[in-house]
Amino acid sequence: MPALFRFLVRHAIVGFSGAALLVVALVATDTAGFGRVIRESDSGLLAACLVVYFLGLTFSSVQIGIALMTGQATPDDERPVRRRSPDRDR
Repeated sequence: MPALFRFLVRHAIVGFSGAALLVVALVATDTAGFGRVIRESDSGLLAACLVVYFLGLTFSSVQIGIALMTGQATPDDERPVRRRSPDRDR
């Protein structure tokens, strides 16, 4: 599997996991009546899945952006090797 694909999938999984945890926390704590609406609605499961999906898109995009900006984009096997200059050994 190409390194870029692994990078994108790994960070997308992190983003969608965070979104799922947030939705579970919102339903469990009934923040602003969100949990009650999800539990009592006929299409509550669909609504919860859509919220997870759209929050997952947002969170995974942010996660990928953070990984790119902090320099985590290069895979471990392709990281540049820092070589010591011969002058530093003296």
